[in-house]
Amino acid sequence: MNKGKKFKLKISNKSLLLIDWANVYGWKKNLNWEVCPQKLFYFFNRPKVVEKTFYYGEEKGQIKSEMFISEIEKIGFNVSPKEVKWVPVSLEKQYHFREIVDNLFHFLNITKIKNSEISNSLYELISKIKKIGGEDININNKEVKEVFESIEIIDNVLKKLNIDISNLKDMLKKDVLRRKCDFDVEITKDALNLINEYETLILFSGDGDYFSLTEYLIKKGKKVILVFAPGHKGKEYNKIKDSLFFACSVNKLKKHLERKN
Repeated sequence: MNKGKKFKLKISNKSLLLIDWANVYGWKKNLNWEVCPQKLFYFFNRPKVVEKTFYYGEEKGQIKSEMFISEIEKIGFNVSPKEVKWVPVSLEKQYHFREIVDNLFHFLNITKIKNSEISNSLYELISKIKKIGGEDININNKEVKEVFESIEIIDNVLKKLNIDISNLKDMLKKDVLRRKCDFDVEITKDALNLINEYETLILFSGDGDYFSLTEYLIKKGKKVILVFAPGHKGKEYNKIKDSLFFACSVNKLKKHLERKN
């Protein structure tokens, strides 16, 4: 593409638009802008786009979630909802976090030991001060009293730190609830069931889970346009060199899709 030439996404044959909204919604943290569902619909509301499906993780009983589905349907999308599940996950047992948690626990244990050692040293310091002063030391003397009080304050802070460390370790051992609502099965199924209805798949998701689907469709002579956000594209897609595959950064569509507050 020549410098200064405006980017234009060409849709020249029958196309299927599939939007993995959980993926798209998560892009805004990296993009610093948000995709507007209404603008997304209008941008792809073309005669060549035969179907536009919006995959959304619904939180049952949540008014905001249910209202959002109604809004998406009113816009014109075919909505494919799926109930969100909250799955308990132990960070201590997760492969990706196990080493991090182990290293953190090791550091916390060392810190706790060091705090106890410092606390013991403070009491040794008190004994040495009393020994140096001998029987004549006046513990009610203002200067001496201030020294002892300072030592006591430091000791209490160290003890509290050790309690906080123990509480933190206990918290890290507890399960946390992870939001889970993947649509790779549903999107793959729909893309294959409708394979005779389109020539191009436009997929809004950079998730590497769709790599196998992409490869399969290309082998079947279908074109795949993968719309992704920087930092949200599976490295698997870099293997595809076929001209039927086009990876399009969503930033190129920003002026058409950005939500304006």
